[in-house]
Amino acid sequence: MTVHIDTETVVDELRELVGRPSVNPPGDEAELMDYLVERFESSSIPYQVQTQEVKPGRSNVIARAGDPARGSLLLTGHVDVVPADGNEWQSDPFELHRDGDRLVGRGTADMKGSVAAQISAAEAYLAAADSPGEVVLAFVVDEESTGDGTKELVAEGYVDSDDVDAAILGEPTDLQLGLAHFGSVRYTVTVHGRRSHAARPERGVNAIEGLQQVLDGIGALDAEVRGADHEYLDRQSVKPTMLDGGVGGNVIPDEASVVVDWRFHPGPQNQTEFERRLRDSFGSVTVSGTEVDVDIDLWQFTRGAEVDADEAVVRAVEQSARDLDYTCAPIGCNYGADTPHLIYGGNIPTVLFGPGSIDDAHSIDESIRESDLVAAAEIYARTLERFLN
Repeated sequence: MTVHIDTETVVDELRELVGRPSVNPPGDEAELMDYLVERFESSSIPYQVQTQEVKPGRSNVIARAGDPARGSLLLTGHVDVVPADGNEWQSDPFELHRDGDRLVGRGTADMKGSVAAQISAAEAYLAAADSPGEVVLAFVVDEESTGDGTKELVAEGYVDSDDVDAAILGEPTDLQLGLAHFGSVRYTVTVHGRRSHAARPERGVNAIEGLQQVLDGIGALDAEVRGADHEYLDRQSVKPTMLDGGVGGNVIPDEASVVVDWRFHPGPQNQTEFERRLRDSFGSVTVSGTEVDVDIDLWQFTRGAEVDADEAVVRAVEQSARDLDYTCAPIGCNYGADTPHLIYGGNIPTVLFGPGSIDDAHSIDESIRESDLVAAAEIYARTLERFLN
């Protein structure tokens, strides 16, 4: 069986997706999800279509077709995109246009290009196969803010290891095999002092001076975690990313805070251990002989994830790329993704693979090479052939 991918079909699919903004925040995915439901229900492929409300007015869309007895492969991605200011772009960010060999529009790289390629590949495979295995297309909301779309997809049993054998998550990997990605945890650390007039500093307790001790501890912790190696990923890091403190230039501040962003490798992870290590890095904080209170508030925690290079889905993508004369090597992805929900929550072997570069994601004039978009669709289709037999 040979599956043919038509270039204009894939490009037109991407045009439809980009043309429906789905910006998050605030989370306006409804128009795009309505389009996908209509798209699948009106297809010549006999999809079983489900919607899953994750939050009011924000629903995942799941479409299935084929015989699960011959195997089941999940193709998945998120449809929400970060905001785009049209005044900063060379063209309307929500209208796909060509610039040489590139297709420009918000979400082309992250990750409507992958979604368009997955849809096109699934339909081409399902139309061409005499007895196709099951393709599960699951497109989710709210990845850019919370990750709740994929989290709830798995938690409520819409996909898990009982009904799918493996998954491909379409993050922009430049058509390489994403086998591992960072986890992240983010805290706000707040130092409490006592306010006074700046002319009488001895009557106050300067929270900013206390915060400096916290920052010194964070620097030491950063140096410590950077000592760990990973086969595919960059060094771990603990970095201050936002500072807040003070109410006036002539006031000793009673409160000062820092946002701390910690990126870590995959592996066994106890969430409370991160907070313990963070607090131990600065210990007790003392300003002018007075010990001050320090609060640590969790913003977000996402596990790192990795998949073994010998998993069947990894080998299938790699061999499919080779069949089509594309070079596809294992890499680490130095960002976060929804993979932990699939791998750890759903026990689903998952590889990151998609067109476009993470360097283009979220950027002004975000774009993707048309040739990479088509190549992704071809490799997805060939993978479906190989995996579902």
